[in-house]
Amino acid sequence: MSPSDKTVESEYENVNEMVQPKVVFRNVSKTFKKKNEDLCVLQDVDLDVAPGEFVCLLGPSGCGKSTLLNIAGGFEQTDTGSITIDGQEITEPSDRRVFVFQEYGIFPWASVWDNVCLGLRKLPKEEQKRVAQETIDLVGLKGFEKAYPMELSGGMKQRVEVARALAVKPDVIFMDEPFGALDSLTRLTMRSELIRIWKQEKPTILFVTHDVDESIQLADRVVVLTERPGRIARVVDVDLPHPRDLASPEYARIKGELYELLGVRDWG
Repeated sequence: MSPSDKTVESEYENVNEMVQPKVVFRNVSKTFKKKNEDLCVLQDVDLDVAPGEFVCLLGPSGCGKSTLLNIAGGFEQTDTGSITIDGQEITEPSDRRVFVFQEYGIFPWASVWDNVCLGLRKLPKEEQKRVAQETIDLVGLKGFEKAYPMELSGGMKQRVEVARALAVKPDVIFMDEPFGALDSLTRLTMRSELIRIWKQEKPTILFVTHDVDESIQLADRVVVLTERPGRIARVVDVDLPHPRDLASPEYARIKGELYELLGVRDWG
């Protein structure tokens, strides 16, 4: 390596060190009382998430993925440890952090437009209209502003929920298996759409899934949790350009590594 290359590398490392984490998990543990028993679901979770990063939480059912997300959103409290966003400890929900769930959270009696405008009521009317239309256009629902959920497909309903989340310009978006109820083809489409939107808007996203392929197709990093009580087994970097080539050797290598971490030996 030449002296100039070393200088560039050193400067790059210094820039990285200057970037402060957006979300910080420190020593997070959580136990629930279940029929007079203590059920430990999370234990000693430590994780830093950078601003604008897309992180998938991957693990078997019951390993505490959703609980970790609920704590980060302020809906649950830790037993030990803390979660901070921009240096502020999370103790309650905030409109700066939004959730997108597997089950559609949109209101069936409200149109697409009214659902998207739900979090914009504090804005002046003209600003509401501008933001709502821009967001509806962004998720590919232009022309469906007056439609009601019963008139929409599953994928379109999920787009409405994503639009409603994006409209309030959140700091962090938490997504809890948002595409789990969709058919396989629609899931692939929604993954591509989510990446397109994320690359354009660059929110910080924490995305819960138990689908290995979904995690590789979406994430900058995949955080693999163990079986309950959930601990971080490993954080796996996914250094692949979007759209990701499912047939590439590197994709196959990462997939094999994730399955091995999940205890699956014969996955081919």
